[in-house]
Amino acid sequence: MKLLSRYIFIEFIRTSFTILSGILVLFLCVTFLREADDFIKQHASVIQIAMYYLYSIPGMAGQALPFAALIGTLLSLGNLSRHQEITAMRAGGVSLVSIVAPVVFGGILVSCLGFLNNEVIMPAYAARAAHIKNVEVGKKKQRVVFQQRRLWLRGPDNSIANINLVTPDRKEMIGINIYKLNPDFSIRERIKAERLVWEDTAWKLRDGQKFITKGEAVITKPADGEIYNIVEKPEDMSMIVKSSGEMSFKELWDYVRRLKSSGYKAVRYEVDLHEKVAFPFASLLMVLIATPFSLQSVRSGGAARGIALALLITAIYWALSSGGRALGLSGTMAPLQAAWLANFVFAVIALLAIYRMQRQV
Repeated sequence: MKLLSRYIFIEFIRTSFTILSGILVLFLCVTFLREADDFIKQHASVIQIAMYYLYSIPGMAGQALPFAALIGTLLSLGNLSRHQEITAMRAGGVSLVSIVAPVVFGGILVSCLGFLNNEVIMPAYAARAAHIKNVEVGKKKQRVVFQQRRLWLRGPDNSIANINLVTPDRKEMIGINIYKLNPDFSIRERIKAERLVWEDTAWKLRDGQKFITKGEAVITKPADGEIYNIVEKPEDMSMIVKSSGEMSFKELWDYVRRLKSSGYKAVRYEVDLHEKVAFPFASLLMVLIATPFSLQSVRSGGAARGIALALLITAIYWALSSGGRALGLSGTMAPLQAAWLANFVFAVIALLAIYRMQRQV
């Protein structure tokens, strides 16, 4: 990388991550003020609160990265333009492409960092933050024995339940195997059921049979309609089953596939799946759309105008993103199209702005 390109690249990265740090501090302050009463009522320690917010940072950073890249582009290139450095570069024979290329490369790196964060860092950290809030601070009982493709949960009456799939509304579980144990951990009874359904304030087995061990014999009985309250209510499943934000792309893809193969609609999770790719890509689009505006900031009011423009662009993006998501969840638009609607509109705007910049500069 040439010295001039390195200088522009470092200026963009430094400005973007300074802005990102400021956004994170603001997010943390607002979140703490909103949740402080709950922590006080639950007598959370300072260490627990600190660790909870530490593990929450990757999730906040994932949301803030595109807008940090947007403001970073507007300020870094805007400063170069305002101080006549862009003019000096052009007078020295440096092409506009050479000036913009380091910033675009930085946008690509930020997008890759966003995807890496969503895929590797954020799911693990979000799960840990939820555990601190629900189990360590909220004192809710941790029922998960271990979790891979299936759930193994502690149940009532000294039992362990193996669950293949939990539906999105958390009111039905599919593929149930329940093992009731003796004090010496030998199996005294096994129940196999197609479903466990929340009905009339209780969890009831459907299409099930139970196998009771009597000495050397095994007695088979129907178990349809039996109550097995593995948790008190469906809402408690939120601390057992991962949310979309706690899943990697691969895990979410597998969950969507299993839901659809079981005959359930997975529209919400399909939208979330495509958004895991679409949203990190927004960082590059923010850079592309901000570049033409930042190069003209010297004639348009400087840094204050740039920040105001960034807020406007951010509001438009969130409106398009929220609108697309609503259309996807309602079934009006396909999940892929819904997740990429805001990016598609911004890509068109970015191309038009760049074309206009090439004609004017």
